[in-house]
Amino acid sequence: MKIRYALFLAVLIIALVSGTALAHHPTGGAGLGQAGPIRTATATTLSQGKLFFDAQAEFIDLDEFSDSQLLGFSKRGKDAHTAESIFHSILSMGYGVTDNLTISLRMPYENIDNIREAHSDEPGEIHLHGDAKGIGDLTLMGQYRFLKTDNNFETALFLGLKIPTGKTNDRDIHGETFEAEFLPGTGSWNPIIGAAATKRYGKVSLDGNLQYTFGTRGTQFTNLGDIFSYNAAVSFRAMSGPVAWDLILEANGEWKEKQRIRGDKDPNSGGNTLFLSPGTRVVFGKSVSTYLSIGIPLFQDMNGIQDDAKYKALFGVSFSL
Repeated sequence: MKIRYALFLAVLIIALVSGTALAHHPTGGAGLGQAGPIRTATATTLSQGKLFFDAQAEFIDLDEFSDSQLLGFSKRGKDAHTAESIFHSILSMGYGVTDNLTISLRMPYENIDNIREAHSDEPGEIHLHGDAKGIGDLTLMGQYRFLKTDNNFETALFLGLKIPTGKTNDRDIHGETFEAEFLPGTGSWNPIIGAAATKRYGKVSLDGNLQYTFGTRGTQFTNLGDIFSYNAAVSFRAMSGPVAWDLILEANGEWKEKQRIRGDKDPNSGGNTLFLSPGTRVVFGKSVSTYLSIGIPLFQDMNGIQDDAKYKALFGVSFSL
């Protein structure tokens, strides 16, 4: 038992010291449940035969570059782009195949606002591209809980696959196809593996998860890179009854590899950031909940020239049958 707790604490420690790379593709919330964290996946699975539905909206406000900054980059012989904000809406559903096995589907719709670029070979020009938007890639996940003890400790494994169902031909205001990193769909098949641990102490729940997504080549001969995400959360049931109220604090991180275009690494991609995400969840009865999470950047170490995030906000509603 001491070994199990040590592994769980290791998950939490890694999550708290890790970083998160801001990607143009959605992160959103990971939980499939009516309690506990919002962005952090828990080890708890759905009961056999239970259906779960979730709708999320995520807004990321970017610290975009001004036109003068873009021109400055291009005059120094560097290519640079910027965007105003990112908005994701995500629909998810899960099903309890057994008490220890849950399968889920996740479909996003993506919108990146006001994309602008400057190129080193045209140092006096700003290229306006407008908004990139459309349906993103479908993700299929399976979660198997292989341990549940009498003292409320659980561990689970995740296996998944991101399927290239998203739009890869979205065009800008000039009729040209957006670069691969801005497109809603990646055109790539991406395997996913992960693990989660959960420990409950009365009204307090501790959760942590690790997840690795393998990048593969997709549209425009582009591999957007591997992603290693780390999350940890503390949840407190502040009020119980027909209407319950949870207070949540999470650390959400992600390392993202540099993307490769025709085999060449893009120096202005990938990196590390870390977000502290306070949140709250209100549960109505046993089947409906609504939640809100605000991500505050604590650390952003992006490679090359990239937009930082000012903050990100996630709101969602879920219900189960």
